[in-house]
Amino acid sequence: MLYYGLYFALRGPLPSAPQLIAHRGGPVYAPENTLAAFRNAIATGSDWLEMDVQMTWDGALVVMHDRTVDRTTDGTGEVRALTLEQIRALDAGDGERVPTFEEVVALAREAGVGILPEAKSAHLYPGIEAKMVGAIVEADYVDKTIVQSFEPEALDTIHAINPEVQVCPLYGLWDLNLSGPQPGGATTLCPMAETVILNPWMLRQAHTEGRRVFVWFGVVEHPLVMRFILALGADGLMVDDPVALAKVMGR
Repeated sequence: MLYYGLYFALRGPLPSAPQLIAHRGGPVYAPENTLAAFRNAIATGSDWLEMDVQMTWDGALVVMHDRTVDRTTDGTGEVRALTLEQIRALDAGDGERVPTFEEVVALAREAGVGILPEAKSAHLYPGIEAKMVGAIVEADYVDKTIVQSFEPEALDTIHAINPEVQVCPLYGLWDLNLSGPQPGGATTLCPMAETVILNPWMLRQAHTEGRRVFVWFGVVEHPLVMRFILALGADGLMVDDPVALAKVMGR
């Protein structure tokens, strides 16, 4: 208790408008990474749509978390081994189809919400960074997009292609330090909630260096934990249940 008491005493001011980010659109209410999930997230007042982007055999950008279609559709096989036509023929749950990245960008643009696409397993998809940047620029949505990745090289590549596209490195468990130079000159960072709980000082350090912090959850997503991490000073939370977070935020 003394550890957290000292932190709260030295934390500094809280962010004035913490952001509600729908992780994969909010799979609590609709199949993850589908247009139904993203529409629901928009309807519930989410500020950002988070999604995973991978590339098909014929070079199309599709929104899917896993390297294979097995878990989230009625099909089998690796995304990179299937064509867009083959993937679009699959049922992603409740009759939903796997959307293209361009479709989700268009939906977000129509609603005016931000997007946090992750360049998923970028090393498996040569050229995915340029394709993502191209789609974002084509949609004229650079100012409301932040591209995430666990792979620093992908973020550096995106920054080299177009420095106006913001990027955000993802940090996992035991990545306890957010200080210092960031890939792609990132000014937004995304650590795991469990790590932030272990070391809340990483939030203060990031803020001291002029960066904001969006926190994603591994296994402890719960309204009480949401409240605690917001109290620690997170600039936004990335959640599977945007309705629960909206209630926590008093929206």
